[in-house]
Amino acid sequence: MRCRSKTNKHQWKRRLIWAASFLILASGLLALLVFRRVYFSNQDYPRLARLQWNHSAASAPLPDRPLFIGHRGAAMASTTNDLLIGNTGSAIQLAIDAGAEWIEIDIRRSSDGHLVVFHDETIDLKTTGVGKVAALTLDQLQAVEVLTDPAERILTLNEVFKTYHAGDRKWILDIKARGIRDQLLEWIEHKIPKDQIILFGRFDILQEYASSDYAMGYTAISQHSTDRLKMILAPSSLIQRCELLDCDYLVLPVGHASRSLVASATERHIEVWVYGTDDESDIRHLTGSGVRGFIIDRPQSTIPLFASDGVEPTPDVDH
Repeated sequence: MRCRSKTNKHQWKRRLIWAASFLILASGLLALLVFRRVYFSNQDYPRLARLQWNHSAASAPLPDRPLFIGHRGAAMASTTNDLLIGNTGSAIQLAIDAGAEWIEIDIRRSSDGHLVVFHDETIDLKTTGVGKVAALTLDQLQAVEVLTDPAERILTLNEVFKTYHAGDRKWILDIKARGIRDQLLEWIEHKIPKDQIILFGRFDILQEYASSDYAMGYTAISQHSTDRLKMILAPSSLIQRCELLDCDYLVLPVGHASRSLVASATERHIEVWVYGTDDESDIRHLTGSGVRGFIIDRPQSTIPLFASDGVEPTPDVDH
């Protein structure tokens, strides 16, 4: 009996050792996978960025300057919280003055049918009011103040174009609401040529526009842990979604712009744009990896850093 007990103890020890070894190996492989498929931005993770790639290689001049897109125009600091606010008149003008090739703005619809330029589903965090954009009339939306200094008001799409559109200026409409397809496309048709507009959105929203014949950019969003895990384990699914929509652009959060994913998209004639960093080293490195466009929060300080690189880009939109 004592012999059998000792044998059982040895078996359990061996099993524990094997289990521990397996966990260590699995953890190591997972870490390696993450390190290969996740891009650690110098803006957010400088220490990991130094381990992942050589900064000196990213400091070399670029043969061609990348495209710069003003994110919601430009980021405006909130007077009451840590949020960055865009989509205001000042933000749009700042991006124009900085020389952004494209101006990106977000589109929703008020309860009385007006297309308005606002990012969030509710106005609670970025204005002096409360409520969902879709549940408020235009008068109610424009009665509140956006929390910038000086305070501004929520603009309609018509107001933005009347004040800020000129000549060959190029716009990206990031569609945040479902069910506005017909109204939005009719508005675009009467306001701006096709080569000066791109439609952005999540997969479920862009499905409504798949047959519209406008250039589109599928925006991969990683708000939830399940989304982030899927983007790490199955990055090719992002390209597949882009192809299902017949998109011209794959729009990635900076952390998922791995060299292999960018290369795979480029091979399929899908241009990769990245959002989530204004860091010069990130932009130089990712440009060298094949990323073509950067959606930046601070065009006024980022764009001048690349004034001496290559020639001014002249983007074309294929239909």
